[in-house]
Amino acid sequence: SLDARRAAFWAAGEGIDGTGAAVVRLVDDLLGRIDAAAEPLKAVHAAEIAQLEERVAEQGERGGGRTKLVERQKREARRHNTDELRYGLTVMARRYRDAAVASPRPRPYLAAVDRILTCAADLVRNPTPRTQLLALLLALPQLPPSSGSS
Repeated sequence: SLDARRAAFWAAGEGIDGTGAAVVRLVDDLLGRIDAAAEPLKAVHAAEIAQLEERVAEQGERGGGRTKLVERQKREARRHNTDELRYGLTVMARRYRDAAVASPRPRPYLAAVDRILTCAADLVRNPTPRTQLLALLLALPQLPPSSGSS
């Protein structure tokens, strides 16, 4: 659900402990949640492919526009993932901003906000968001436990 994804991004910085293993677990969890959110879109895409194949079988068309359909579906899936990641990174940036406001030493948290927002802006140009997210989380400071969520 959207609330669960928001909560996961909100709390992600708390799980950073300076180890790559923790970051990999966090990234896998976050991307898994985004992938699960794409299930309705995947179902629509599967139905579109099935309709196309049925039409081709009935009418005997060659190709039938499958390449265009698949390319459009790839763009839609990529847009979904990018939008979800951007939303999650915005939630994460807000959490780091809140930590900066509450901290007597805000500089690391403010630098983290800049890194997160740069990462969000660069998502369109990066073909491998997993690698980008791994690098980002490895560079972020750990957050203190939160008393609430966004």
